[in-house]
Amino acid sequence: MATPMAYLALACKAALAVVLLAAGGAKLADLPGFAATVRLFLRASAPPLARRAVAFSIAAAEIAAGAASLSSPGAGWLNLAVLALCAGFLLVSALGYLRFPGRACQCFGALSGRSFSVAAIGRAALITTMAVLALTPVSASLISLGAAGRLGLLAGAGLIAWCAWTAAAAIGTGRDARQGLAS
Repeated sequence: MATPMAYLALACKAALAVVLLAAGGAKLADLPGFAATVRLFLRASAPPLARRAVAFSIAAAEIAAGAASLSSPGAGWLNLAVLALCAGFLLVSALGYLRFPGRACQCFGALSGRSFSVAAIGRAALITTMAVLALTPVSASLISLGAAGRLGLLAGAGLIAWCAWTAAAAIGTGRDARQGLAS
C-alpha cells in the first residue's frame, strides 16, 4: 500500500516537470530577452554569442530535465538533477534580488512579468522544497510504465513545452507590435 508521502512525492515530481517544461519552452521563444537576464550574471566582457549560448543551454536543460523526469518517474538520479536545477533557481533569485532588485527575471520568458524580489525568492524556495519532497522513495508499482506510456508522456512533455513556446512567442510578438506603434 502506498503512503500519502509517496503520492505527494509523485505530485511534486509531476508539477516540477511541467514547470520546467513550460519555463524552458517560454525561454526559448524569448531567447534574446532571457539572454539579457543571463548577461546580468556573466562578466561584462562576455560576448553576445556566449550569453545566448548560456541562455539556450539553460532553457534546453529545463526542457530535457522536465521531459525525462515526467517520462521516467522511477529514475532517482533525475530527482537529484531537478533538485540541482531548482537550487540553482533559488540561488539566482537570491543573487538577483540582492544585486538587481526590481529587474525582470525572465523566468518564463515573455510569459513572466515578474522581477527579482522577495516574492521571487519565496517561489524559488517553494519549488526547491517540492524538489526535495520529490526525492522521497516511491514504490516501483506506483510508477511502472511501458514503452507506450513513456512515449505518451514524452509527447505530452513536448506539447507542454510547445504550448509555452507558442504563448510566449505570441506575447512577445504582441509586445513588439505595441512598442512599434508607440514609437
